[in-house]
Amino acid sequence: MPNDTNSPAPQAAPAAAQKVPPVKVKPGQRLTGERKQRFTAYVISLYSSEPERMAIRAICEKTGRSYGNIHRILTDAKVPMRNRGYQKPSGREVHHDDVE
Repeated sequence: MPNDTNSPAPQAAPAAAQKVPPVKVKPGQRLTGERKQRFTAYVISLYSSEPERMAIRAICEKTGRSYGNIHRILTDAKVPMRNRGYQKPSGREVHHDDVE
């Protein structure tokens, strides 16, 4: 197949915008070594990255891992935990008194 030299090379996205690819792990399967490191990076990206910022329970459903497992991964990685409950969007104030 001929090499097309006229097409531009694909450019990598900035590091902050890159998503960590999902890691396939069977429920109950033990995570060790490189797979654990990749799974940890994936869980942290789901929990911390904008705009998703998934809840721990949503990550559990997506990955098939338990709440305790996901929570331990985040705390072992020293990820700052968010407060419980709904988080008001930053920079936008809602005044319920103004609603008719």
